[in-house]
Amino acid sequence: MTKDILDKSSDRAQSLYKGLVVLQCFSEGHATMTLSEVADTVGMNRATTRRFLLTLVDLGYLSLEGKRYTLTPKVMTLGYNYLSNLPWWQLANPVAEEISRHLSESCSIGVLSRDQLIFVARAQGPRALTINLSPGRVVPVHTAGIGRVLLADLNEDEQRQFFERNPPTGLTPYTVTEVPKIREALVEIKKQGYAIVDQELEVGLLAIAVPVRDSRGKAVAAIGISTQAQRRTKDELVNDLLPVLKDGASRISQLI
Repeated sequence: MTKDILDKSSDRAQSLYKGLVVLQCFSEGHATMTLSEVADTVGMNRATTRRFLLTLVDLGYLSLEGKRYTLTPKVMTLGYNYLSNLPWWQLANPVAEEISRHLSESCSIGVLSRDQLIFVARAQGPRALTINLSPGRVVPVHTAGIGRVLLADLNEDEQRQFFERNPPTGLTPYTVTEVPKIREALVEIKKQGYAIVDQELEVGLLAIAVPVRDSRGKAVAAIGISTQAQRRTKDELVNDLLPVLKDGASRISQLI
């Protein structure tokens, strides 16, 4: 990722790019890292990496204890600033919570930001799932129901470019990684108006999602239900959950 950034033309602020790459390398499973670990992850030398790390400490986004750097709660302000500028999000969150209560399942809302699927709202159901899909979480787009719905709304050229930039990788034995098969599924998703993903993000996780469209008909977000595969069948997702999801998506669309 760093090399791609550094290959950009000279009119880019490469120092800003590098600093953000350093910040983004702190993720789930890597919440605390040493200078050497960060340098190896981002592919920069230790001296340069150290300058960026110390700058982020000064700005309050990282803390330094001994030799380990750790994210601070201040990074949450970046996500909040984004969400606070989405007027519809404040009104959409209660819709997700209502759907979750009604179906006794976990409900999420996600958006496609460049090539990343980012969850912006989450209503946890009464049964906890092993995977964490809380706001701010990023997962591979092609492995999630919400991601599939948003990919299906792209035109053929946009889809082709997306998969060229992001070759699919397998997370479970069930993850589809062949681009032609994924694109064939996207055609069907576009036609039927919803996506079902069966254990492609995590074994035992079954999901269904529908698009949330703006006044121009563009899918600006998607809302979905995640459940345990042993609790629900695909037919139950379509017959019992889909109508409720579609109603919720329609209500959110009216707020945009």
